Amino acid sequence: MNQYSAHLDPFAAGFARRRSRSHPTPGARFRRTPSAGWSTGGSARIAAGEPSPIPHHTSMTLERQLENPRPARLTYLLAPVPALAVGVLIMRMSDVPVSQWGQNVAAWAVGTLLCLGLWRTRSSPGRGRWFDVAAGLTLAALAATLLAPGVDGVHRWLPLGPVRLHAAAVLLPLLLVAMQGLAQARGWWMSTAVAVGVAVVLVLQPDGAQATAFAAGCLVLLLPLAGRDPRRLTALLSLPVLAGLAWLRRDPLAPVPHVEGIVGLAAGLGAGWVVAAVVALLVLPLPFFLAARGAGRHVGLAVGTYVAITLLAAFLTGNFPVPVMGYGVSPILGYLAGLGVLMRAAAPDGLRR
Repeated sequence: MNQYSAHLDPFAAGFARRRSRSHPTPGARFRRTPSAGWSTGGSARIAAGEPSPIPHHTSMTLERQLENPRPARLTYLLAPVPALAVGVLIMRMSDVPVSQWGQNVAAWAVGTLLCLGLWRTRSSPGRGRWFDVAAGLTLAALAATLLAPGVDGVHRWLPLGPVRLHAAAVLLPLLLVAMQGLAQARGWWMSTAVAVGVAVVLVLQPDGAQATAFAAGCLVLLLPLAGRDPRRLTALLSLPVLAGLAWLRRDPLAPVPHVEGIVGLAAGLGAGWVVAAVVALLVLPLPFFLAARGAGRHVGLAVGTYVAITLLAAFLTGNFPVPVMGYGVSPILGYLAGLGVLMRAAAPDGLRR
C-alpha cells in the first residue's frame, strides 16, 4: 500500500499504523527509555544500509531477558544452606541446646531477607555515596568494640540486647564491596587509609583471622589500582604486616566445640559427616567467585578471598569461629549482606552514586 491508496482508504491507513506499532521493523534494536519502556531504534541504520545489530527472531527474547536479567543469581542464596544445615544437624546430635543452633536458623532467615532487600534496592539520589556510609560505620563499630567489655582482654563484639555481634564478621564483607566505589569517588589513598585504619583496630582487638582475610581482600582490590608507584606499594605492604602483628598478639580464648570446633564434632559422628562438612564449607566462597565478572570482577574476587581465608584460618588453627556452620549469627548476617550488595553492584546498572 502506497501513500496515495492509504489516503483513499482511511481504514487501511489506520490498520497499517497499528501493525507498524505491534510489529516493529525487522532488525530494529530495542532500547529501554525512562518513560516509555521498550521502544525500537535502528530503522535509520537499516535505511542507511547498516547491518542489523539484533536479528528479528531474537529481539523479543532479548527484551524479556533484559526485563529480568538476574534470576539465575537467586541460586547464590542457596550457597550457605548446606553449611547451615550440616552445622545445625551436628549441633543437634551433639546435644547443643536449641536456643543456640536456633539462632543460626533465625539469622539465616533474617540475612536472606536482608540480602534480597539489598540486591533489589533501586538507586536514588537519597542513597548516593553509600560506600562513605559503609566505611564510616565499619570504622566506628570496630572502634566501639575496643570500648565495649571484652572477654579475657579480647574485644571483638558489640552488645546488642541479648546478642553480642562480632562487628568484623558482620561489616567487613560490606566494606570490601564498598572499597572499589570509595577508591573511585574519594581516591586511592583515601580507600587505602580506611583499610589501614580497619587493620589497626583488628590488631588491637586482636583478631588474626579477620585481619588476614581483610588484608588479602584489600590487596585484591587495591593492588591493581596501585600500578608501579612505590609509595602506593609501600602503603599496601602495611596491610600484611599488620595482619602478622595480629597473629603475634596473645589470644587467650579457648575454642568452643560447637563454634570453633564444629568440624571436630563432625569427626566424632563419623567420616561421612566430615566429608559433608568440608564440602559444605567449600561451597561458601563460590557465589563470590562466580560473581567475579563484569562490573563486580575485582569485588567478587576480594570478598571470595576474604571468605576463603576465614575458612582456612578456622580449619587450620581451630581457634576461630567456623563461618555459617558453627554457632554464631554474625558470620551468617555478614555473608548474606555482603552477597546482596555484591549482586547489586555486579548488576548491569550497578550501584549508582
